Amino acid sequence: MLYLASQSPRRRWLLKELGLSFKIVRSTHRETIRSSQSPEVNAMRNAIGKAKKAILPNGACGWVIGADTFLWFQGRVIGKPRNMKQAWQLMRALSGRSHWVYTGLCLLDVATRGSRASFDRSRVTFHSLSDSTIKKLFQRCSPLDKAGGYALQADRGDLIAGIEGSRSNVIGLPLELLRREIKEALLLGTPPRRQAPRRRS
Repeated sequence: MLYLASQSPRRRWLLKELGLSFKIVRSTHRETIRSSQSPEVNAMRNAIGKAKKAILPNGACGWVIGADTFLWFQGRVIGKPRNMKQAWQLMRALSGRSHWVYTGLCLLDVATRGSRASFDRSRVTFHSLSDSTIKKLFQRCSPLDKAGGYALQADRGDLIAGIEGSRSNVIGLPLELLRREIKEALLLGTPPRRQAPRRRS
């Protein structure tokens, strides 16, 4: 059995794309960013925390999936905007520029508590955005529960000019990486958590 330690409807939708049976569980982990750590290490650390602090049902067995997604722009992490004013500021800052989307991924074996940590990143370039375009985007999809204040799946061609890398990673769960990690975990068992970041090739 797979357990997804996330309340995100976008991750739930993406995981269904793999055709796997899973259950949604809550995690008590609080996301933190440490300025002394690289974006990939921050993303993996939070993903591990979410998996380890997942609240599982009695008798649970299988694997817990933890994931953490954020933007990396001009040398700093950008998470979910706190309010609409900040969401507007973010969109104006990202307008016509490129940023990175990082997702840390963790697979945790419920029985052994062993974990596998990895990450993926995608480069996203925005069109130049007018205030009227930003307004339409926010009317179409609330920015307050999304990293960076936007959603790829709500774009109708007026937001994103190009993506290099995994599109599902931009939404919040890199399916190509997850598929590979699940396959390796089932074939090889659960090795010790990697010390060096590993990303999708």
